[in-house]
Amino acid sequence: MGTYYRHTRSEKAEVAYSFQCEHCGKNSGPLRAVINGPEATDNSNFKTLNPDRENKLCKRAHENLVRELKEIHNDAVEKKIFSTNFRDNCPYCSQPQSWAVSGLKKKMFENPIVCLGVAAVISLIAVVGHYFTDMEYLTLSLAAGIFAVGVAVAAVCLIWNVVRINVKCKKTASGARNLPVIDWSEVKNLLNE
Repeated sequence: MGTYYRHTRSEKAEVAYSFQCEHCGKNSGPLRAVINGPEATDNSNFKTLNPDRENKLCKRAHENLVRELKEIHNDAVEKKIFSTNFRDNCPYCSQPQSWAVSGLKKKMFENPIVCLGVAAVISLIAVVGHYFTDMEYLTLSLAAGIFAVGVAVAAVCLIWNVVRINVKCKKTASGARNLPVIDWSEVKNLLNE
C-alpha cells in the first residue's frame, strides 16, 4: 500500500484598524487584524508536489484568501458586521466594544451546525452498517443515540454562544456607540481581484 501525503497551503493578510473606546474614550492607536484564508489542500502519494500542482495549490490558497477578505470587507462596509478578527478589547481599559457583538452573532450557529452535521453523518453510517453489514453492534438504537448526543452537543454550543453574546452585550450596554476605522488600502489589490 502506498504512502499518502496531505499538502496544505494558506495565505494571510493584515488589515490596519483603530477605534475610539466606548468606555474610556481613548483612541486604541494603530492595530492589525490578521485575516487567514481557509487552507487549500492537495492529496498526493508523493512527499513533494511537482511545480504544476504546487502552483495550483498556491493559487487555490490565494483565491481562498481573496474570497474571505471580500466577505469580511462586504460585511464591514455594507452590513456593519465586524469579523472577530478585529479584536475589540481596549488596550487601555480592556473593555469590549459594542461593534464586536455583530461578529459573534454572525458566527453563532457555525459550531452547532457542524455538530449536527457530524452526528447525522455518523448516524447515517451506523444505519447503513446495520442494514448492509453483519456487524451486530451497529444497531438502530446506537444510530439514534449518536444523533441524540450530536443534538445535545449542538444545543450546548448554541447556549454557550448565546451566553457569550449576552455577556458582551451587557458589558457594552453603557457607553457611546463608535465604529472602528478600518484602513482597507493595504489590501485594495486583493479586494479588486
